Amino acid sequence: MKFGIANYIDEEIEEKTGCINKLSNDLDSFLEKKKYSKEIDEVYFGFISVGEDGKFFFKPKKPRLSKKDKTFQFEHSFEIDEVKRYDKKELFAVIFDKLLEMPKLLPQRVSDFKAEEYEKDLNEFKDQYLQP
Repeated sequence: MKFGIANYIDEEIEEKTGCINKLSNDLDSFLEKKKYSKEIDEVYFGFISVGEDGKFFFKPKKPRLSKKDKTFQFEHSFEIDEVKRYDKKELFAVIFDKLLEMPKLLPQRVSDFKAEEYEKDLNEFKDQYLQP
């Protein structure tokens, strides 16, 4: 399964971009040989953390599945003041929490998604990734 995290973040927390991009690339590599559903080949998560001025333009969209290219996309908005305070581990933890919620956001027609296997794999990756 192809995987990616898109950043929509404010300049105030631009330094978080590198951590999020590295996580995205590493998770993509980890999941590239995994297959959780016949209907999903790619998953993209939108990480949104913008100031008040940007909230009008960067509202999380509803989760969506494209049948044509078998791509599932979902987004979540994080409060910029909280993200500022997160260290690397805390940032990864909140992202992982949202990634673990992904199966609940899938349309009902995706009945073959192996949620338990996805959760197990994600937790295994998290444990390895956050080791000192």
